[in-house]
Amino acid sequence: MPRTNAEMSESTRNELLLRARSAFAQHGYGDAPIEAVVRAAGMSKGALYHHFGSKQGLFVAVVRDIADEITQRVGVRLSGAPSKARFLRACGDYLQATLKPDVRRILLIDAPAVLDAEQTQLLESELGVERLRSALLELEAVGEVEAGDIEALAHVLNGALNGIAMWAAYHHAPAAVVKRGLKVLTNWLEG
Repeated sequence: MPRTNAEMSESTRNELLLRARSAFAQHGYGDAPIEAVVRAAGMSKGALYHHFGSKQGLFVAVVRDIADEITQRVGVRLSGAPSKARFLRACGDYLQATLKPDVRRILLIDAPAVLDAEQTQLLESELGVERLRSALLELEAVGEVEAGDIEALAHVLNGALNGIAMWAAYHHAPAAVVKRGLKVLTNWLEG
């Protein structure tokens, strides 16, 4: 059965994302050769511009893709009865995911340099704060946390997690930094 236009369009988009992720991870945003990306995907620059508008649009889509992968992994940890222990393990899963070289390069090193403050805030809110807020609301509903102001706590936790991830991204022993940061975060949340 022949593929529909929508299926072909989705396939083109996914292939471009896959090739771009590899190029951004290997070369960094500034040096990623877009011509090589589209050539490796068997596409034209027109396909890239049709789907993403620009190199930066493609980069934002890659950032979203990576964030969605991490969110799915963390979501698996959070499935089931809400508990503070499960929430903390999910925070650990997020931090472990940021240790992967491609994730570290794209999310933690290049994204802050490439995206403007408005884009960064929108992505932070959508991909981090809102998901934390939802998990915290579940914890509050079962009496695991007494936040008072869930929105503020979600922003504080998002900042703490991102701070630990950024610290690790530039440290000579990133896994040790994640372990230390998670220990402090755990002690704080359980205190």
